[in-house]
Amino acid sequence: MTENKDFFKKAFSNMKEEAGKQKKIDRENFNAVKADSKSRFEEAKKADPDFEEFKNAKGLKGKLNTLLSHAERNSKEVRQENRKEYEEMLRDMRAHINENFDEKNK
Repeated sequence: MTENKDFFKKAFSNMKEEAGKQKKIDRENFNAVKADSKSRFEEAKKADPDFEEFKNAKGLKGKLNTLLSHAERNSKEVRQENRKEYEEMLRDMRAHINENFDEKNK
């Protein structure tokens, strides 16, 4: 009977010790995720200069031209095989804007 008591006493002692270790690990993981989340939130709150430029552009034509200039600048990120098609599409869009928006829509 004493052997059973000692066995259970030791087993529960080991479980308590392991649970304490796991709790410490879980707390560290939680704090790491919390810190990462906070840094991502702070990054997301920063003002986007492209959006500010778009917001400050005057008229529909100005806003469309701003969007196109951003797209043209970012075209370098498009994979090489798609770049020509993408740049041609942007040229067509710019020509369409210039043809269809007169001075009063600037």
